[in-house]
Amino acid sequence: MAIVVPSAHLRVGPSHGANIPRRHGEAYVVGRREVRWTESDRGAACCQFASAYTAINLSLKGEMNSKKSKCTCTLTDDLVVSILSRLPLKSVCRFKCVCKSWASLFSDQYYCTKLPRRPAGLLYQDSNNGSIQIAKLPSGNSEIGTSLSFMPHHENLKLVDCSNGLILFTHGTKSDSPDSSHFIVCNPATQEWIALPDTCPRVNGSDYIAMLAFNPSSSCHFFVFNFQKRRSPHSGVFVITEVEIFSSEDFTWIADDAFETEIMMIPMPHVLLHGVLYLRTVEHSVFAIETPHMYKPWIHRWTFELPGDSCPMNNYIWGCLGESSGILHYMQPNYDGCWLNIWRLESRHQQWSTTHSLSMIDAFGRGALVHGNPFSVDWSADYGMLSFDLEREIVFLHDRVSSKVRSYSIRTGKLCEMGDLPRNSLYYVPYWRKFPVVEEDQYCGSLISMP
Repeated sequence: MAIVVPSAHLRVGPSHGANIPRRHGEAYVVGRREVRWTESDRGAACCQFASAYTAINLSLKGEMNSKKSKCTCTLTDDLVVSILSRLPLKSVCRFKCVCKSWASLFSDQYYCTKLPRRPAGLLYQDSNNGSIQIAKLPSGNSEIGTSLSFMPHHENLKLVDCSNGLILFTHGTKSDSPDSSHFIVCNPATQEWIALPDTCPRVNGSDYIAMLAFNPSSSCHFFVFNFQKRRSPHSGVFVITEVEIFSSEDFTWIADDAFETEIMMIPMPHVLLHGVLYLRTVEHSVFAIETPHMYKPWIHRWTFELPGDSCPMNNYIWGCLGESSGILHYMQPNYDGCWLNIWRLESRHQQWSTTHSLSMIDAFGRGALVHGNPFSVDWSADYGMLSFDLEREIVFLHDRVSSKVRSYSIRTGKLCEMGDLPRNSLYYVPYWRKFPVVEEDQYCGSLISMP
């Protein structure tokens, strides 16, 4: 069935939007034609409506600017959401990248409840056989999976990080530089993988902390941050001596060897927003570092304070960073663990404001959640934080009493057991867009040092 939508002559009113067919046999009007609906045509029809939206608006905009059109009607957000809600999940996820106005619908609190959501779960590596597993949310979709059978068999494949549907691995290789780090980034949803160029050989006695940073709402390219660390001969603590940053756009590593700092980073979870990677530190602050840019000869980095309590007792009740609607958020229990507080960073004034206070007393059914000697710093908490997703209204907690991972619903205030999972489990949502095409000459990318 072919559906013809005249560009700049489509007029849709509220009644037409309500008559978009849902059931087999229903009829609807396109232009002046009546089209009989069949089940096999549903996906194709909705896809054509959705793809026509952008072309129609662009046409209307051009004609109105040239004062050659008298048409003043465009598709409303309600109608766009009504169309998108009828598409298959994978198509909806791809259409999120069509334009900024569509992307904003997925983060809008009103519309996001009407649109299909990507399945989600916690990703981890089985300690027995090394396979990658995923524990789905209680309402998770059965289509979610992390089968890596499409990848070549590398030695010692190890899960390192996950970011918005992409997964970072290290692997063994017969490279001539055995002290280098060998990374692979893969997308299980599209069954694609990219082997990154090797990093520089590590200095004796040093180690690295690697992180994958990807935010599809702002760019289709990803970054890998590889922080080199070694023990300081003066203080005895680990210091960061260098950072290498890989950009999938340039397909090369950029090294900043003037990085030395004694900041103790907590790598998981981290957030990439507007070209800046945000990490939490042991000193109850946020460490921010820009992604490399070809027009900047340096990598800007800075720190700023976190909200909430920073007393020694809270070393056992870690908070974590998150992102929602393009805004940095922070979640942390209060000093006695009875409440989870959530703040958002107001970009205009660079100040934190409270958005949620969640009762853990009601969730766990007991009032004493932190234990210890009041005259010492030897404290322990009944639970620890893993990650959170405000768009899905979910928080992941590790119950140290039962050694189980639990999901907490912000909407209902209820806990749900997810199983006996590792504490370093990573939050995973599939991403169905393919990797950007990489030119052949980019595979020979070299390492560039920053001045």
